[in-house]
Amino acid sequence: MRFDRQGRPEGFSWTSRRQALFLSREQRQREKLAQAYPLFSEQLELPPTRTLDEEHARRERLFMEAEQRMRDLYARQWRRARREYFACTPDQRARIKEEWERWRGPARPSAFSYVIEKYNGVSEEKSRVFRERERALNARVDAMLSAQSSLSLS
Repeated sequence: MRFDRQGRPEGFSWTSRRQALFLSREQRQREKLAQAYPLFSEQLELPPTRTLDEEHARRERLFMEAEQRMRDLYARQWRRARREYFACTPDQRARIKEEWERWRGPARPSAFSYVIEKYNGVSEEKSRVFRERERALNARVDAMLSAQSSLSLS
């Protein structure tokens, strides 16, 4: 199967601008408090601040955790799409494979699922369910509108 490789994260980029914003954070918070509560802003305490090294380590950790969550999500989506693919008949798989090889969009699991659903009948079922829901919603809206118009004529 063709797929776009997910690059390994290189880590959080701690720029001088981010550092300057972090260092001026306490002053900005004090100004917000003074603006929001001018009479007793001196009596309010700010939450404890982290050192520059602590904040850098925290952001690095959060960045790496977020990247890992996205990689895990893509892996789960690929596994699900492959299960759907191998659940298809050999004829369906041949047509899916042919279209996937010609696919010009991103080689992501969502795109692969889209191609699979075109051939395994799921797309038609989703469209049918959507149309039913839309008809039911339109019927409720029409009923509400007719009820409102009958009230205004009284």
